[in-house]
Amino acid sequence: MRSATNRASTTGSIVRKDRRRRSPNQPALFECPLPPAPPGTYPTTIYRLTVPPTADGLVAALNGDYLRENGFEPTPRRVADAPALLVHGTVPRARAEWCDVLAGLIGEDVDLGYSSGGGALLLAVDDRTYALAYGTLGRFMVEQEKVDATFGVSFAVRALLPSEIRQVRRRVVGASGRVDRSLVPGGQPIWKYGIDKWGEIVGQVCGRTDNPNLTACRRTGRPVKVEGGEALRIPLCVEPEGLLADLREIDRVCRQESPLADLEFITQIRPVPASDPRMPELVDTMDQRLALAEPPELGVAVPGDLIADIEHVGSYRIQVPKSVRRASLTTELDLATILAHTNEALNGDRWTGLRNGKITLYGDAGGTDEMLSTPVSRWITAEVAVGTSHLLLHEGKWYEIGDRHREFLRQEIAQILDRPSEIVLPPWTSDLPDEDAYNRTAAKRDQQLVLLDKKLLRTAQHPRGIEACDLLGPDGELIHVKRASSSSPLSHLFAQGITSAEALRYDEEARARFLELVCRQPNAPDLAGDFRPRKVVYAIALKSGRTVTVDSLFTFAQVALYQAMKTLRTEGVEVEVIGIPST
Repeated sequence: MRSATNRASTTGSIVRKDRRRRSPNQPALFECPLPPAPPGTYPTTIYRLTVPPTADGLVAALNGDYLRENGFEPTPRRVADAPALLVHGTVPRARAEWCDVLAGLIGEDVDLGYSSGGGALLLAVDDRTYALAYGTLGRFMVEQEKVDATFGVSFAVRALLPSEIRQVRRRVVGASGRVDRSLVPGGQPIWKYGIDKWGEIVGQVCGRTDNPNLTACRRTGRPVKVEGGEALRIPLCVEPEGLLADLREIDRVCRQESPLADLEFITQIRPVPASDPRMPELVDTMDQRLALAEPPELGVAVPGDLIADIEHVGSYRIQVPKSVRRASLTTELDLATILAHTNEALNGDRWTGLRNGKITLYGDAGGTDEMLSTPVSRWITAEVAVGTSHLLLHEGKWYEIGDRHREFLRQEIAQILDRPSEIVLPPWTSDLPDEDAYNRTAAKRDQQLVLLDKKLLRTAQHPRGIEACDLLGPDGELIHVKRASSSSPLSHLFAQGITSAEALRYDEEARARFLELVCRQPNAPDLAGDFRPRKVVYAIALKSGRTVTVDSLFTFAQVALYQAMKTLRTEGVEVEVIGIPST
């Protein structure tokens, strides 16, 4: 490391040290020339592409529609010994969209235009292909389906200084699509961000790297900023040979270095991009399963952002294109109802039909009070093994789950399922057609149980109402009951437990209405005015007669149960899972 000062022996004064510039009065110590300083760098956004490192591959990675729309022409180039393709240009705007807003506010015309510019340089470096994006428009010139969405994070988890993580963006699995972004300008270890390692997907991680093989680190002599997401943003050398050397070093890190111990968990659950080479096999597998009456490892689950609405749904309309069935209306949405629209469809039309089809939710049984519509594919969950990979479908997106992630979950879920419970519920016999009938029977047989099924608590925070529980136990246990043909609908059940427990703990209005409701029920326990739930019990019956075990739970159902357990335990609420014998 260079010293900030150098004391000149001839004068005793302090002068600035600069190896590239010498004062006329400063004698030369050596006659040989000093080595040149490292070349300059420029912060660059890098996309790794999924196309072959050929001239045709580079062309295939361009967003052809966007280029034609704006009259951009790609031109072949070379960067040192690497084939390249350059595209750049500007998009003029005759009038800014905010001009009308200002004109309306001040009562006179405001007329101002502007231009946006950008460029993309696509490179074939050895057996890799990259796109370097510049300016506002550069990223639009690249076809996003040809981008490797794991690239930026893959480099970051191998290269960042573990104690200097400055920004993290993560999305909660199975929740309402919530995305959190945490920023600590000075940096801190990843564990201080409070990430749920087994229930959240980290989509971006930023910090600093101190890799002396990169031009920027050699030039500054200190760590440089790195942003890793779908793309990688990092200072790259502005000279041809140095640029290729930087890209080769980045590739070496991704290929040869192991993820840092503190950051390895980020690699355990990753989204699978549409361009992934396994995608055709996944689509074909889904298409084949949708032709079966009872497909393996396939289920229906409520999308996370609809959990709050689902209790108010009176009916569902299913419409699937290229199906032998017309749109159908049903009051109960299960896998068999959806499969009726796919079983007889032609090969290749089943999964695409669900992706293009929609489920419309209505507030009434007759299908007149429309609430909202979503793609049918968002309701389908699946687990598919492709080679050694374990892939999950969740809310229309595919994820790859690492073996360590799965093993950790299995251990945690096994501990929850093995925990004994004092709550015992009767068998779910064939003469009990639905949850309403079962809950009534259970409360009638055991006088210590209070029936609260379908009794909604309406508050300012929950105007449509929420169910506190299906059954209330003798010591104030909130018991949530569910019967399912598979474990896929259980994510909704686990989320319900969190919602009701949090409402009763923190919403004074909800708690008051709950206590009023309980007091009106026969055989009600004597709950204190400051009642807070201390235990949530999930009571589950699988229609197949199987017991609830780690092996009978979908992976995403395991994630949802783990999240519920962790969230509720943080609030001092214990979680128990009991199986209901089913015949």
